[in-house]
Order: sequence, then structure tokens, then C-alpha cells
Amino acid sequence: MSAPGTPRREVVTGVPRAARAVRGGHGPARPAPAVDSLALRDLMCRQLRLGLQAFGALVVLLGLLPLVFAALPDPAVRPGSALVVWAVLGVAAYPALVVIGRWYVVRAERNERDTADRAEGV
Repeated sequence: MSAPGTPRREVVTGVPRAARAVRGGHGPARPAPAVDSLALRDLMCRQLRLGLQAFGALVVLLGLLPLVFAALPDPAVRPGSALVVWAVLGVAAYPALVVIGRWYVVRAERNERDTADRAEGV
């Protein structure tokens, strides 16, 4: 209990915690139909496959760079080859990473949209 003369605390941001606990949050829980769980499982498999494809593209792109750099002449013999290495690392790699990232995001959103369309159609 507060001392007399101190102001009472007012709730200004939402429903008091006690009222939220009584209400139960999001409503009654209901089990998800089997169709929804199958659609979700299918979506997860498709997203995993897509993620592994994007990872594979990154491994190929970045994994082959040391082989390309090993094929270049020694920078001590030809000073211009060091410039090529920095140009590839600093300039050429980033657009390829952006393209792979954009491809992944577009495909992932398409997978989710297809799954949602299929779930609505059922």
C-alpha cells in the first residue's frame, strides 16, 4: 500500500497484466489440422532445399577463388596480379553475392506464397 498523498499509478500503455492473464492471450487453443502440418512440413523441406542450393552457389563462387588466385602469376614477378586479386575480392565478388541473395529471397517468398495459396484452396 502506498503512503497517503502519493499519486496512484495509472495504466497508460494497455490492458493491465492481471486482465491479460484472465483473458488468456490469443484465444482458445485448437489443434492444427493434418493438412496444415503437411503443408508446413512441405514448406520447410522446400525452404531447406532452397537454402542448401544457395549455400552451394556460395561455396562454388567463393570456394573457387583460391584456385583462380593460385593460377595467377606471382605478385613479386608481376605486380599487376595483386591488383587483380584485390579487384576480384573487393569488387567482383559482391555483385555475385547480391544476386545469389536476391535469388534466394525471391524463391523463398514464392515458396511461402505457394504454400499459403495451397492452404487456402484446401
